[in-house]
Amino acid sequence: MIAVATKAVDKAKAMKEKAKTNEEKIAATKADIEAKQIKKDAASSKFTQAHLWDKVPTADAVTKRIAMWTKKIAKMEMDLKHKDDNKEVSLGTSKINYMDPRISVAFCKRNEIPIEKIFSKTLRDKFNWAMAVPPDWEFNAGVALQG
Repeated sequence: MIAVATKAVDKAKAMKEKAKTNEEKIAATKADIEAKQIKKDAASSKFTQAHLWDKVPTADAVTKRIAMWTKKIAKMEMDLKHKDDNKEVSLGTSKINYMDPRISVAFCKRNEIPIEKIFSKTLRDKFNWAMAVPPDWEFNAGVALQG
């Protein structure tokens, strides 16, 4: 297609050079404009046909890619929902000010949850006295009277 357009442009240039009368010059100019438009259309069609990847993906690869993006979208929507839901609740405040850290540490040890998931580094440093609690520790009246 581009070769045809290039030939048309060359032919129009030759017509312009050979033209002697005004009518021939006008016809040559029109032919030149048409040839340039053909060349422009050929270039734009080549551009639209150009593929984004080096090799064309198979139907299986496209299906996998769609499934992957669907999972990502679902995860992002869920994260956004959780973020919205947790805006009204300050979980850190109650954990720091109202809950005995020994309860949280015993729960984590009993259920094999890493303490890093519950307490930040700053809180672990602040509550290092609570980290030595055994997994079966329970808060009861005797503990309340001690402290």
